[in-house]
Amino acid sequence: MVISKEIHSTKKKIFSIARKMAIENEFENITIRDICKEANISVGAFYHHFSTKEEMINESFLIYDTDLYLRLNEYDEKNPINSLKLLLLDQISFVSSFPFKLVVEYYRSMLSSSSKGGLDSERPYYKAVSHFVGLSLEENQFSSDYSKEYLADYFIRYIRGNLIHWCLQPDRIDIVNQTTRELDQLIKMFSIKNQ
Repeated sequence: MVISKEIHSTKKKIFSIARKMAIENEFENITIRDICKEANISVGAFYHHFSTKEEMINESFLIYDTDLYLRLNEYDEKNPINSLKLLLLDQISFVSSFPFKLVVEYYRSMLSSSSKGGLDSERPYYKAVSHFVGLSLEENQFSSDYSKEYLADYFIRYIRGNLIHWCLQPDRIDIVNQTTRELDQLIKMFSIKNQ
């Protein structure tokens, strides 16, 4: 679902304030009232956009989809494997730009919630990964031994797993550089040239 630019801007302001506050304090100690005071908005305005602090956390990570939707044309369809790699690295960079404690809260919330919006296959991120995998298969850059669905799901799960691993050791892992090297290996593994 794509939201208006005005709502998107207001939500990003709230997310930015919450992110800043999470760097300075434990997330569980931050109240909605604290966020609203720092963002210079009313508590009612917060509740207009979010029903809970946990919903705000979930949406703060899903706002990536709206940003991605607005800049999908920046990816080169003539080089789908490179675009796939850039897209996956963009997701890693976006999520790891949050304090790791917020990322932990996001995954905790996703695991305990009945709503699994972060896993929705209709998300622009999931659709873009599937699109570039499909183009790579059409151009015989990936082996036809694998379906588009399998490869797209594999890459998405790989990125999620790397982010969870980073949450366990945030000070010991340079997640972007590690993922860059590993993606090159994965792409080679699934490549037609490797068959």
